[in-house]
Amino acid sequence: MKKAVLSILMFLSVLGLHAQDVAEQELRSVDREIVFINYEGPYDRIDTADEIKGLGWYLANVLAQNKERASFLFKYSVIRVVDPKEVGKFDADIFSIDRDAKVDHIDNVRRILAGYLEGSFDYSSEDARTLARFATIYNAVYRGQLEYLSDKYKSLVLSYLTRQNAGLSTKYFEWPGATKMLIPLTAEAGKGVLGSLSTTELTEEKVIEEMRQQEDMGLEDRKDMVELKEREVEEKMDRLDEEKAELEEAKEELAESKEELERAQTQAERERLEAEVAAREREVREREAAAAETEAQIAAKEEEIAEEREQIIADERAQDRQPQRAGAFVFSDQLYYLKARPRASDGSITSTLHILDPVASEVQASSPVSHIRGRAFYFFKNSILVVGHESSATSSARLMLLEPLTLKETTRSWEAIYPESYVLLQSNSIYAVFSSGNEYRLGRFDEALQLISQSEEIVDRDSAFFLFGDKIYINSATRDILVLNREDLKRQGLIR
Repeated sequence: MKKAVLSILMFLSVLGLHAQDVAEQELRSVDREIVFINYEGPYDRIDTADEIKGLGWYLANVLAQNKERASFLFKYSVIRVVDPKEVGKFDADIFSIDRDAKVDHIDNVRRILAGYLEGSFDYSSEDARTLARFATIYNAVYRGQLEYLSDKYKSLVLSYLTRQNAGLSTKYFEWPGATKMLIPLTAEAGKGVLGSLSTTELTEEKVIEEMRQQEDMGLEDRKDMVELKEREVEEKMDRLDEEKAELEEAKEELAESKEELERAQTQAERERLEAEVAAREREVREREAAAAETEAQIAAKEEEIAEEREQIIADERAQDRQPQRAGAFVFSDQLYYLKARPRASDGSITSTLHILDPVASEVQASSPVSHIRGRAFYFFKNSILVVGHESSATSSARLMLLEPLTLKETTRSWEAIYPESYVLLQSNSIYAVFSSGNEYRLGRFDEALQLISQSEEIVDRDSAFFLFGDKIYINSATRDILVLNREDLKRQGLIR
């Protein structure tokens, strides 16, 4: 930005905003390459990233108070357009770059938009950054395309748009006074709801194709979006559990009403109970339909996630075929950081492994294994060993070896590992607890993560284990101390 923005950070620090839901589905499609042209001359003043992002927080706070409209001078504004009378299309927040705006770089547009998404919908800073990036590409793709937008958005939303202002130009000098970016809101949009934005539409085929034209194929942003979708699915599953519980209650109440109807002795009582039964039957049908709809949404989203992960893997393999940088690799040259996710509903912790650049304060690489169990990873030979989930945090866990520069998976165990297993490395061997039917045994794995021996005894899955000489010590299923041979894991004693 070429001129100063108002200082609002002190004001923003007292804000306590939550999230509403924004529809992430409306943000995709490209039949040309999107290249943003930014201002490259001298600046009168350079505002900080926090000051720029703070504009978005300010708009979110004003909108929370006014409900329908927020503005910052004649520079930026947001209109919330919701029409409950029209169904089947998107409501929207319309983000405008107004006539006096001095924003001249796409990164700053994204910062403002990310601040708005954080403040208005309680998205994390990482999720807001991802959504803002996809939203700007989406709005550039559909710049001026009223035919497409009229198929997706409600008539009230379209009433604010013209062919000259709909979406986002790729040229910074065309932004002021001629930009109305669309943020599609889902039906369940609400504060704290991950599915507020339509991620399905955000990542539609043509937007992804646009990102694949970038030098890095947009892989990190695409992975971040897939991870967000996975958390959306988990949230929908929780909601489905609630819907099914409410459905069961409604069915029980219906059964009770029918029993009362059978015992009714007067005409007036029968008429009252018949009306009550009819009402409860309608409630049951409505709750059944709601649960079925949620199940269908979950199934569709899971299929979508699987397809996108498959495409990401294929693109990564294509990149792997490109020449790699030469030179010896040293673990100590890299700053590895395991970033924890929020606890799952069952209390478990999963994390994602990153390589950080401590000088630039940037993420250099992120592992595609997005759900690493617990808080540990291990340097093993020329790889990094983790206990990771195959896809979501609810899928089976495996021992996995990661390539230390790209953090991509190179090898995994065939056996399903107990996700909370203690892991012990000794020379060329890896010891971990794995599931065997409904039981748990200690396994010894080689450098290729092949199981080379296993305990005949059932073990306590939560036990730690320790080597001493040629023996390994671990709790039995009854929590006595088993003494096993360190090579073949056969029992050599028991300490009570």
